[in-house]
Amino acid sequence: MVSKMEVVYGKFSTIYSICDVKEKLSDSAILHLLAPSVFNPTFERLLIRAKKYQADDKSKVYAYSENGEYKGIIVFKTEDNTAEILDIAVKPEYQGKGIGSMLIDYIFSKFAVSKITAETDNDAIGFYKKYGFIVADTKVEFDTKRYVCVCGSVTHHYDLLINENNDPVHDPKPLRDYMDKWDGQAFIEKMKLDKGKTVLEIGVGTGRLAVRVAPECREFCGIDLSPKTVKRAKENLKEQTNVSLICGDFMSYEFGRKFDVIYSSLTFMHIRDKQAAINKVRSLLNIGGRFVLSIDKNQSDTIDYGTRKIKIYPDNKEDIVKYITQSGMNLMKVFETDFAFVFIAEMKQNNS
Repeated sequence: MVSKMEVVYGKFSTIYSICDVKEKLSDSAILHLLAPSVFNPTFERLLIRAKKYQADDKSKVYAYSENGEYKGIIVFKTEDNTAEILDIAVKPEYQGKGIGSMLIDYIFSKFAVSKITAETDNDAIGFYKKYGFIVADTKVEFDTKRYVCVCGSVTHHYDLLINENNDPVHDPKPLRDYMDKWDGQAFIEKMKLDKGKTVLEIGVGTGRLAVRVAPECREFCGIDLSPKTVKRAKENLKEQTNVSLICGDFMSYEFGRKFDVIYSSLTFMHIRDKQAAINKVRSLLNIGGRFVLSIDKNQSDTIDYGTRKIKIYPDNKEDIVKYITQSGMNLMKVFETDFAFVFIAEMKQNNS
């Protein structure tokens, strides 16, 4: 048993958890999770490292378990808005399955840090780069090259875009036309808007689509993770009296109501559990309500902004079709734009 259950996820028949195990780090089942990150990992060496972490009041230790088996571990410190990874390891037979990435995701979501730093070597630099870390510095210790890596959170990234005066609502027309290659007027028309409908946008951003949608409906609600982005959206939509904007996580926010139309463009790439997200959409739709979703055709797992990279979870057309069908909604149509696939689904009349 672990000392404290922090979060439990269900994925098909697999039950997995990420738990605080600092007090039990010396237990054999957890202690040996550190082995892949320790040179010549004898029991004595592992125990020395475990006791070092346990003696440090600032260190935090979390383990990933699946169906009762511990498979990965992460040790880190937090200070101000930054987390520093001290150790991360996954059992060799389970490497390459996304467990290490999930542990890093957990730091971002649980501790609300704006960035994570890590120091690593040639053996692990590929893992960090794949997640979205950039190399901020290099050094040599004992004839070994070391990499100092940094990764910012999605929320921090979008806050930075506002700091950099990036607001698609006020882009020149050629840039607005370019962004419409993911959605645009054809996307909006599929919502079948009218003055009697209530609408929710998942990932409202600064209001690029909302400024066109809000005037065409009775009530408009938008949600986004980034405080600075939501603040800018409020400025861009201040003339619309039917608008409410929420700074929060769609996956955890309790709306307490349903909507006639829910739409999202270029946002699902930030959501790991697509099925859970689509199930939540279904739960928020009125009978006969419509869901319109645009996903990027690009299958890269990072977005590279030069000075920073952002970890994303690319969307797959076939998977989205499956998730919509499994949710119980009717998939009405799938079509392509220049850069995206667009899905139109409706809430079945006999669903509640």
